[in-house]
Amino acid sequence: MIQKIKKLSFLFYTVLCSLCTVKAKKKITICLRDLDIYTSSSKNWYFDYDKYKSALNGYFTEKVKDNEKLKDYEIDFYFYHYEPMANGYSTVAFNYMNFLSKKLKEKNYDMAIVDDRTLFSEMSLIESDWVRTNVGYRYPSLELFHDLSKYIDMKVLEFHDPKSLSYGIYEKKLIGIPYENDFNVFYYRHEKLYSKAYNDTQELINNMESYTWDDLTEKLKNNEQPQTIPTREADDLLNFFVEYTSNKFNLSPDYDPDHMKLFYNNTSTSLYVELRDFIKSYIKYQEEIYNYNLYSAFNDYMKGDSTFFKARASYNFIFKKLKYNNADLPMTPLPKHQSVTNHKLLVANKYSDIKPEILAEIALILTDKKIQLLRADEFGCIPTFDFTKKDSDEDMQTYCNDNPVICSIMEKTKKLYIRDIFKSKYMVPFYEILCLLPLKIKTFFEKRDIDNLKLTFQNMNELITSDMGLYGVLSIFITVLTIVFCFFVIFMTYRLRDHPYIKVISPVFCNLIVGGCVLNMIKLLKYIPSYSIAKIKIFVVIEALGTNLIYIPMFAVAYRIYRIFKTKSFMSNKLDNKRLFFSIMIAISIAVIYKVVIIFTCKFFYEAIGSNGYSRIPVGEYSNYQSLNKVYQAYLGFVFIALIFMIIATGSRSSKFGDVCYTFVIFCTNISDYLVNELIKKLDGKNYPQYFFLTILFNCFLHFICVYVLIGSRIHLLMNNPEFDTGGTNSTTDATQYVALRSKLRCMSIMSGSRFTTNSNTRGSISQASTAYSAKTTSVDVRGNR
Repeated sequence: MIQKIKKLSFLFYTVLCSLCTVKAKKKITICLRDLDIYTSSSKNWYFDYDKYKSALNGYFTEKVKDNEKLKDYEIDFYFYHYEPMANGYSTVAFNYMNFLSKKLKEKNYDMAIVDDRTLFSEMSLIESDWVRTNVGYRYPSLELFHDLSKYIDMKVLEFHDPKSLSYGIYEKKLIGIPYENDFNVFYYRHEKLYSKAYNDTQELINNMESYTWDDLTEKLKNNEQPQTIPTREADDLLNFFVEYTSNKFNLSPDYDPDHMKLFYNNTSTSLYVELRDFIKSYIKYQEEIYNYNLYSAFNDYMKGDSTFFKARASYNFIFKKLKYNNADLPMTPLPKHQSVTNHKLLVANKYSDIKPEILAEIALILTDKKIQLLRADEFGCIPTFDFTKKDSDEDMQTYCNDNPVICSIMEKTKKLYIRDIFKSKYMVPFYEILCLLPLKIKTFFEKRDIDNLKLTFQNMNELITSDMGLYGVLSIFITVLTIVFCFFVIFMTYRLRDHPYIKVISPVFCNLIVGGCVLNMIKLLKYIPSYSIAKIKIFVVIEALGTNLIYIPMFAVAYRIYRIFKTKSFMSNKLDNKRLFFSIMIAISIAVIYKVVIIFTCKFFYEAIGSNGYSRIPVGEYSNYQSLNKVYQAYLGFVFIALIFMIIATGSRSSKFGDVCYTFVIFCTNISDYLVNELIKKLDGKNYPQYFFLTILFNCFLHFICVYVLIGSRIHLLMNNPEFDTGGTNSTTDATQYVALRSKLRCMSIMSGSRFTTNSNTRGSISQASTAYSAKTTSVDVRGNR
């Protein structure tokens, strides 16, 4: 008895040890959206998810059984429950991306299957903070998913349809591998042979390529054949909207680069009226626009309440299951043989604990030709093959031999690529279109507000600054005119640089300040088209240069005047202009170099203020803007404090510091610069071009006054009095009298608009006066700036 117990114990121990030595397989979990079929218990409609998981995992296990790296892995699928767009507050794309962005970061899934409408849908020249606000990432496609091009040779993917493959590539980075393709078809009923219903349906099928949707509806009405279209799901509604419109217009960007204007120009009114009438022709009650889903349409089709069932070609597995007396699949292309396409892609989670090279290898297995044929046979999936190579590819021939009807329809179908249709230079990110446009279309069917729908399309396609018209031209003209005045002042300042009234305020530094004012006016033109990333970078440098050319030389001017009041002469050894100029250039270079480093290290983009429901104004931004800009603002703050300190110090030296109060004008210009920028970004409405012009006009006027007070008034004084001479005052060694434009001589007041005379007997030109002042080295140190 004891021996038996020992033997059993030993056996139990052996079995336990052997079980412990068996390695548990590592699970690769893949997330994908539930089918667009709304949940149903119908045996004809039911999709066997367990069978799907088992079949694909079985194929994978067999494929990797001899692979040392992968044989310890198995795959599993999580199906994200499909929630249709009910009563219109959110769409599947919105909910699915929000769901994925959270779950992927939590490492719930190692891979995911997304469609071409989702992957890279946030990418656009004019980005939207709507993506970042709702999804949590500015570029979820790049921040959440691996770049698989590091681990995959692109040559192994050449069997895929080039268009499908292109949807997974961004800037030569392979983010998604084609998983499945799809397109829309009509399923029709097998009526009794040669019956009226059969003959009528066959006539429709034979002429489908020449019919528009309106033609088809009219024929169905004449034949007394019923028809329904599912509109509850956002994708179905958007697909139908594009397919209906493409029957009337060529929506190819290659045909017409401005094709998006078809949705909001004068022609669009008739389009929307006809579309509304079409929808009304088969919707009995208004609420059906929100409730009529694919399953309802399928039931009506099965009961004979609808001649055609509009659905995806991949739903052929339903009809294969129904058998239809072993007849061919009852499929036909849509009107005009035009159909929106859908492409699904497999992506790898960056946050997964599985090494990316392992995920890349698994992705290749799950998207290879053999497993695509398996999914086609078992679940009706449409492969991603490049069927133009069918004659030379055995697997493609196998698929078409097994599915001749689908292959035939694929060849006939004129594919509509919805991502390409809703694409233009200044278009909102497609993610925003996908999430919001179906809701806008449903609102149009409900409220019949054509103007609101047209405005939505216009705001999606255009920026509020896209067409400034006459006011845009006037804005540029006024800016150029003011800049010409500034260049004239720079020229005259250089020409009169030896005159005491010019020399005393450092002509070179004043010219730098005027140059800063010019750049300050130019930088507002960044809001006028055209827009590009290069333009943002250029204006980042222009803004930094403009601001620093005002602040830092002004500090030098204030410091020089301070020294004049202290020494009573133009110059001293400590006030050498070359030293000041060198110091100014170093200070300005620090700011400019900082911005140049940002240009080469940060990602630049436009972000629109507003949305497709409102006007959009583009603002150039760059990554890590908040933190990097704080450093720059701290630098400017230091310069500003130093400038204020110098102004106060100069004022304490002279009760006449009011004579140099133009420094406050310069400072106010910089404050107004911020206000003008904010005003341009906040303005809205139909009168935006007028408001923009007034803002530019105000900005130019302010800079005109600034330049005039700084140096223009002195030039004006000397130009109006070419025979002017100091008349004896030049014998003094006190240079402070030249700081202000009101001398001890009353007749020299700048506020006086009249020409004045002096007591001097010396008469001559401005150049002669300048030469005379330069020659009198006993009273004036001529080491001033030239």
